[in-house]
Amino acid sequence: MARVGWRRDDESFRQVFASQLLPDGTAELWHAFNDLQRATTSVDNVVRFLDVFARIDVLDVAKKVRCPTLILHSRGDVRVPEAQARELAALIPNSRLVMLDSRNHILIESQAAWTVFLAEVDRFLTP
Repeated sequence: MARVGWRRDDESFRQVFASQLLPDGTAELWHAFNDLQRATTSVDNVVRFLDVFARIDVLDVAKKVRCPTLILHSRGDVRVPEAQARELAALIPNSRLVMLDSRNHILIESQAAWTVFLAEVDRFLTP
């Protein structure tokens, strides 16, 4: 489907991703995101991304992480379930999970979760 639908003028294939990554986005934001996806990602890369992302398994690697780790995840994320964020946090020793009040996988600056996101990143990076 990616090979056939990605470069078409019809946004319906790319809209699947826009609606999953930005479920609370406006129609205008979805349209802009669709245009961005089309302009910045080749068909070959889309196919490669979908294939690789479907097979990512960090179970063994996550347990070996030994550096400070902040995991930020939207509570109602449509693309990546909350359970996966909690599982990752449980695997990485001494990691810190912050659940953001959003359904968007990609935060929007106008959301309250954006301010929390920035504050948490600042807190994490400040010695």
